[in-house]
Amino acid sequence: MVNTNRNYLSIIFGLLFILFLIILAYFNKNAAVPMKTDWHININSKMRIVMSEFKDNTLYIGFEISLDDETYTYWSNPGDSGIEPNISISAKNIKNHKVLWPLPEMIKDDFGTNYGYYGNNIIPIKISLGNTNDPFDLDLYYNLGVCNNICIPIDGKIKITILDSYRYYRKKSNTRIQKALEMTPTYRPDGMEFISAINLMQLDNNEIINLEFSEPIRKIYPMISDKFYLSDIENIKDSYKSYNFSYSPKKRNEKISKKRFSVIILNDKEFFIEDFTID
Repeated sequence: MVNTNRNYLSIIFGLLFILFLIILAYFNKNAAVPMKTDWHININSKMRIVMSEFKDNTLYIGFEISLDDETYTYWSNPGDSGIEPNISISAKNIKNHKVLWPLPEMIKDDFGTNYGYYGNNIIPIKISLGNTNDPFDLDLYYNLGVCNNICIPIDGKIKITILDSYRYYRKKSNTRIQKALEMTPTYRPDGMEFISAINLMQLDNNEIINLEFSEPIRKIYPMISDKFYLSDIENIKDSYKSYNFSYSPKKRNEKISKKRFSVIILNDKEFFIEDFTID
């Protein structure tokens, strides 16, 4: 009878030990989930990937850029004299992705108006996934201009392993990525338009677009165009009810019948994207 009890106790302790190992392995596996990469050190800057939550087959990551004092890098539309940035990702399990650029600062210099970022910034990237159960390696490629007295182009690749997305990232919201998303312009849900008139002019052999607004605005940013170079001219009235910018084709002498543009408009309460077309 004593031997039987000992056998039962041995079985029970054995099962408890196995259960303990399973629980320990589970928590160790969760603790090992990569939520950020090491910094990649560059001239006057460093970069890394940070992770956020997975939801509805969509995973958000952030490309974090930390810049030295008085150093800046460029927005998607770099402006008059900036270096156009390029951020892309590659992985076998990705259907598509979109880089979401937060609102930039306006940077004035002797060469005109540029747009960019100082300090520490996160550029969110929205990724639509295929199979969310299998781990895979994600490569992020970047090519940026980093400026401090002079502008230097830098490039590189950062790799991170994405684990079972549903299990590991579904409750891993990153507040810094969320704040960056809140600073990313979108279209107005009510469809209200602020551009009331579009006028075409010539100035020193440059094609000028003059926009008039239905109410005063604080700032306006021309968004990047795949067909045209866009250049800020001036807000021609202190009330900010009119704005000029020039445009020129990226391919010289290319004839484009319908010219499509997008701008980001800031008023006292919000910022949003508005599109317009000229013939």
